[in-house]
Amino acid sequence: MAKIEEILNNWKWDEEKIRKYLEEFEKYLNSEKGQNDVKNRSEKLKNAQELLKDEESIESLTSEKLSALLKMTDASRGNKIPALIIEKGDEEYFKEFKTWLKSLIKINPGDQLPEKNPKDIGIAYATELLTLRNPKEFYLINNASIKGINNLGINNLARDEKDQKFPNPGRNPTSYFKYYPKFRPLFDYLKERIKPIIEKNLDKEVDYYDVDQFLYFISEQNGDLKKNKSDESQDKNRESSNIAEVGKKLESVKQTEISKLTLQQYFQYKGFYFDQDLITAFYSALKTKGFVILSGLTGTGKTKLAQLFAELLCPNCNPQNEQNMQIAQASSENQNQCKCTHLFLPVRPDWRDSKALLGYYNPITGKYERTPLLDFILKARNDYKTNKNNANPYFIILDEMNLSHVEYYFADFLSVLESGRDQHGWTKETIKLHNVDSNNVKEGKESNLPPKEINLPPNLYIIGSVNIDETTYMFSPKVLDRAFTIEFWDVDFDNYISFNINNEKAKIKMDEDKAKEMAVSIHSKLLEDLRNKKIKSKNNKQNNDQVRFCGVVGDKEEIKEALKWIYNYSEKVNSEEVEKGKIILIELKQLNQILQSYDLHFGYRVLDEIALFIKYATNAPKEVGELQLEQALDFAVLMKVLPKFHGPRQKLEKPLWLVLNWCLGNSEIKNGDDLVKAISKNLNDLKKEIWKNLTSEEKEPKTEDLIKVIQKLIQELKLNEANEGASPKVNTQSQTSGENQNQTQEETQERESDHPHTEQKPETEKTSIINNVKYKRTAIKVLRMLRQLYETGFASFA
Repeated sequence: MAKIEEILNNWKWDEEKIRKYLEEFEKYLNSEKGQNDVKNRSEKLKNAQELLKDEESIESLTSEKLSALLKMTDASRGNKIPALIIEKGDEEYFKEFKTWLKSLIKINPGDQLPEKNPKDIGIAYATELLTLRNPKEFYLINNASIKGINNLGINNLARDEKDQKFPNPGRNPTSYFKYYPKFRPLFDYLKERIKPIIEKNLDKEVDYYDVDQFLYFISEQNGDLKKNKSDESQDKNRESSNIAEVGKKLESVKQTEISKLTLQQYFQYKGFYFDQDLITAFYSALKTKGFVILSGLTGTGKTKLAQLFAELLCPNCNPQNEQNMQIAQASSENQNQCKCTHLFLPVRPDWRDSKALLGYYNPITGKYERTPLLDFILKARNDYKTNKNNANPYFIILDEMNLSHVEYYFADFLSVLESGRDQHGWTKETIKLHNVDSNNVKEGKESNLPPKEINLPPNLYIIGSVNIDETTYMFSPKVLDRAFTIEFWDVDFDNYISFNINNEKAKIKMDEDKAKEMAVSIHSKLLEDLRNKKIKSKNNKQNNDQVRFCGVVGDKEEIKEALKWIYNYSEKVNSEEVEKGKIILIELKQLNQILQSYDLHFGYRVLDEIALFIKYATNAPKEVGELQLEQALDFAVLMKVLPKFHGPRQKLEKPLWLVLNWCLGNSEIKNGDDLVKAISKNLNDLKKEIWKNLTSEEKEPKTEDLIKVIQKLIQELKLNEANEGASPKVNTQSQTSGENQNQTQEETQERESDHPHTEQKPETEKTSIINNVKYKRTAIKVLRMLRQLYETGFASFA
């Protein structure tokens, strides 16, 4: 086949064919179909020119608008992939496409078109978008226009007729990009030929988009279709092949996008960034016990994390279907209250007992003074009783929980939560509300009385936020022991600024519409997992299909399976991981032996909760993200063991150093003799030994040394997570700005190393120390508690 350049140099028009088609074209323009086509094309021009007006207009394009723009083109008829990829939420492709559009509109008439374009974008898309934006300067090259031109030419080459035909643009995109300017004389000639017809019938100035309509009209004529029957047959075969390929690509895109949908992404679309590991720990702790305390620095997103999660699973805030909405409404009937399944309750500093939470019976009025919390608990109970396996989870969010003494106003809840759960997940003990005999209540007042006592249902979750400052009360170890406590101390301004301001680098920006779409996709999966459905048992028909929610903590069979699962961690992995599971239990035993000598050890209940947490965290849904086995144990010890540490330096100093040694993976306590040897070591010698293992420095550390190492561990931990991903099974694209995060962390390290802490930089600032630590988060917390101990003579977890 002749080259395009050769065909262009030898091209001659068949004037008889042109005359004939011009006559037919004028009739077509005056027909009803022609007038409708002209109207539609005018509307398409208007819309496209508005969207592609300038760079600012292109930058403001949403994925929905860009997809609509592509769909209105003729090019999309043969290639729908670009629009579909954008619709599926591929942020990188979306950004690349807008950048390409900005460069495309800068092209001047007569310039060669760039050959580097977004994936699946060929000459048809490029020239049509140019023509739609500026039809007076640019012309459109696609299969239809080339077929039309071929049909108007004379076979002037001394070869087969096919050799004088321009090839299909879809098969030769590179050549058409290269020779685009050389086609201008052909389009100029045709523009002059159709000019009288356009001005007469459409009363407008002729442009290249009118030429496109003329060529499209020619390509549709039966004579042309018959004449190019062979080419059409080949095109149809190729189109069928493309359709199959498109189907495969779309299915691949669909599966990839589904796998990207994570809880972290949802929070980011809502405008909030939380570390992936923290999200997994929060979710797994809720699933394990249902009572989670979020503690730490004010303004770090503790309350927002609880609210966003509760709203996501609320059938009123995120209705997934009519059935869910009806269930939520039914549980609220006969009660004058909100239909939401979450209750935000700010704690007041004047709360001294449970009356503010649960109300009380007023003997003067003969009525029970009900509270929003009591009604909310009764609604959760009613939902669980009525709807069983279809019940919704209910979330109580206690904001600033320590503004008053928790032991005063929350004592009833603390006791009941530790009373255990029955086979159906209800707390075994009840909260006493009143002892009024309904027979002695004034007539008409009985309906106001709640039950005399209530036990808590398994679908009720409690999340408390705690700010640590001088205006609040400290939590006692008893309170912290009852819950899973997650800390929010680390603040990363670089990542925060990148996420909120640096829009060019941020992969995910705040987008309420995207958040709503994601909520639909992940709501049902999270709800199903959080319900903790019991596996069917052939031997015990009573437990078939039972939904347990957080009542699972009282299921002895589940706990047994969790302990067994950790020990045989590996039924799904290799023999090396089996040993890792056994080591986890051995190291827990070693830790407890160390603490037992100081009356800081934990009991069977805590071991059960740790086992359940590890199982759930390492098997979390992909929408949440999994933790590795050691990461899960790290979080578990941090949340369930360290809260027991509360007291003066004389009591806590040595056990904290021994726990730090355990975090390094250096504990070699195998029997009683090893334990006695470790405990009897001189404290100063012990500190030097552990510090050398941690930092390679032989010295007894001072408070400023602890501060430096804490900062270095935090920086290196974040850097590791940014480089490797804190959880390999979570798609790394869900991170906000990995590349930027790496850069900013490195810059932070440089600034830290430049700071003149000492005259000579110690070895700890030259080498990485994170690899010396096995349980990193626990080690950081222990070091913080040691610093607090040396600064004030007293330390506590919160």
